[in-house]
Amino acid sequence: MSNDAQPTLSDLRAMLAEQGAPEQALVLVDAARDVPDAVDRLTEAGFVQPVAELGMAVLDGFSPLLEQGCGPLDAELTASEFLGAIGGSVDPQDFPDVVAAMISDAEATGRPEALALARSFAVLAPPEVRPIAAQAADRLVASGLRDPKWAKAVGRPTLGACFGYADPRGAQEGLALTFSYGRKSHVLVLLIDHDLGGLKDCFVSDQPEEIRAGYVHAAAELGFPFREYTPEQARGIVADALEREPCPVEPDQVEDVTTTLALLEQRLELLPEAAPTALDTSVHRLKVTLRGSKPPIWRRVEVLSSTPLVRLHQAVQDLFAWEDYHLWVFDTPQGEYGMPDPELGHGDAAAVTLADVTRNPKDRISYLYDFGDAWDHDILVEDVVQAEPGVAYPRCLTGRRAAPPEDSGGIWGYAHLCDVLADPGHPEHADRLEWLELDSAADFDPTAFDADEVNDYLARQAKVPVKP
Repeated sequence: MSNDAQPTLSDLRAMLAEQGAPEQALVLVDAARDVPDAVDRLTEAGFVQPVAELGMAVLDGFSPLLEQGCGPLDAELTASEFLGAIGGSVDPQDFPDVVAAMISDAEATGRPEALALARSFAVLAPPEVRPIAAQAADRLVASGLRDPKWAKAVGRPTLGACFGYADPRGAQEGLALTFSYGRKSHVLVLLIDHDLGGLKDCFVSDQPEEIRAGYVHAAAELGFPFREYTPEQARGIVADALEREPCPVEPDQVEDVTTTLALLEQRLELLPEAAPTALDTSVHRLKVTLRGSKPPIWRRVEVLSSTPLVRLHQAVQDLFAWEDYHLWVFDTPQGEYGMPDPELGHGDAAAVTLADVTRNPKDRISYLYDFGDAWDHDILVEDVVQAEPGVAYPRCLTGRRAAPPEDSGGIWGYAHLCDVLADPGHPEHADRLEWLELDSAADFDPTAFDADEVNDYLARQAKVPVKP
């Protein structure tokens, strides 16, 4: 797909100039960063009312979809890019109405480009708007327009292989979804950042074999396992990522996510859902205690039984305000799991779930964080229950006492730290305050615990398994 099919600032400026727009409007377009920014500037200045009218000014962006050789993926990319550009300039609640208005205005022109817009929007637009687009397209055909050759196939590619690799710490995950229209294959390449939120990058490539080779090489270089996913597994990963806010960082990532999000959401619908099992709605209630702490430092948390141990690692990090700077490992009756390491005998924590290693109440495992300071956690299964409707997991129910600061020397080093801070005359008192970046020892309260603060951290990976 060439960039000519995507409405650009140059396209917008040329169209406005052709329509006789005043010089002030053209100056605003020249000063804009992108099309959504231009929409905002023009609307605020009173040159555009409403945004749907601006959409008609860029209807020519769909002209390439009428050319010989244009295929269904070209149509999908054009629609996804266009919807992404418009979506960035309106309130999300108003977005379906704006798209519906654009379809209506496009239909009123009777142009072939309007039919291309309607057919592609019938696949890529918000679900509640798709019937409106399909009906508009049917009326345009009834009026005498001819459907593009790609119209019957659009939105119906054949699903191929799903593969990827993940940082065993659980921070980032790469996933590739392959599809094909006849002999032409394409792949959606995703980068998911579990620390920042959800989807960090997403783009389309017509070279799935090269993407696969790159993934295999990168996984080997980093020491991460390369994985083949079933479509059901891939759907779970994508759906989980899309439940959270996208988190692109670099400008090219922002552009990629903006222009391909609608396409990714449509492709998610093509991935089959795994048959629901009791495990999907089962919850482990855990008491996680920092071994050797006196008075005890502990948290009570509920976690989905199907949670991979790598996600449980992230949950424990949030429960105790750790910074995930160091190595970690779970010790279970089935073996030790962390970042895969044959020399240490550590299995892959991403490949084993909580239910695999603890099935019943009173079962125990341990979690060691920072092999130097040796923060050892006892994890006791207090109960296994069914998820409550509308509740997001993991969730912290309660706990006792503040978590020790990172790198404070293990449980005995932390006890010494507390003694030093409690004694203004101790020779290390000032140095320890400076290390903790505190103005006064009164700002350090080892008895403090705030479940709401912990749940704010856990919310980054929480999901609702049973809808209300």
